[in-house]
Amino acid sequence: MNFFVAKLSLCFLLFSKIIFGQQTLEYKLNIGDNLTITQVATQEIIQNMDGSKHEMTNNLECDFNLIVAAKTDSSYIINFSFKRLKIKTTSNIYGELMNVDTNKEIKEGDFEAKLFAGVTNSILKMEMLKTGKIVKIIGTESMIKKMINTTGIEDEFTKELMFEAVKKEYGSESLSRSFEQMTYCYPKKRVQIGEQWTNNFSGNLTATNVWTLQEINKNIILSAKSNVSMNSQEESYVRKLKGTQETRIIANKTSGFPELITVNSNIQGISVMDQENLEIPTTIISKTTYKTKKHVQ
Repeated sequence: MNFFVAKLSLCFLLFSKIIFGQQTLEYKLNIGDNLTITQVATQEIIQNMDGSKHEMTNNLECDFNLIVAAKTDSSYIINFSFKRLKIKTTSNIYGELMNVDTNKEIKEGDFEAKLFAGVTNSILKMEMLKTGKIVKIIGTESMIKKMINTTGIEDEFTKELMFEAVKKEYGSESLSRSFEQMTYCYPKKRVQIGEQWTNNFSGNLTATNVWTLQEINKNIILSAKSNVSMNSQEESYVRKLKGTQETRIIANKTSGFPELITVNSNIQGISVMDQENLEIPTTIISKTTYKTKKHVQ
């Protein structure tokens, strides 16, 4: 073998090693796939006000169900419904601020429980690309109307105001951006172990995520380090926060669907009270886990 042939063969071997070491990471779902995801989140909010600390804790538990209804060359159409929603908010100054569990009987006069009960009575339709990016969610307006009607409010003007307020969190755009923080993890290109790629989340929480394919054995294991920011505006205050977030995903090798996700974030900045123009130093520390159970047909 002459030098040129030997050199050409070596280049071919190196090229083959790179090509065949690369993986196509994407969702590979089948029509009829039935998944239940349980989300558990804890959020600690610390505000320093005039030398004293206001500490709030938000605890969230949520079960939602996904059933693959159809698929195209690049996406999946998924029927999506909330099965259970549990929210508890406590404050070291004001005590318990909210305590809602849609699995429990609603007490008379519990407005918030009635409102969230409407969430579990709707089936939404979601289109998700094979990368996990959410294209759209259909049916949110009908769901929001059910939420409001469940409260028993009859005044139409009040209903309209409530609709716009609830839409900020449960409208198609906001729910899509929120949900893809769980699903949107795969690149458009083939990658090999150790390789990185970047994507972005938008919404109230924006993030630039640098993903790494850690390993592929029985599962796909990914990690991400992210720069995140929160710029949210409520009726009485505005939050301007920045920080970091770390994510780890263990996904099913066959379907690509995450079986376990852990997300930890720490963001800091200020909350501005509109009426008093008062800037309050604010820190939010969050931990979220998602666990998936596949129902055998």
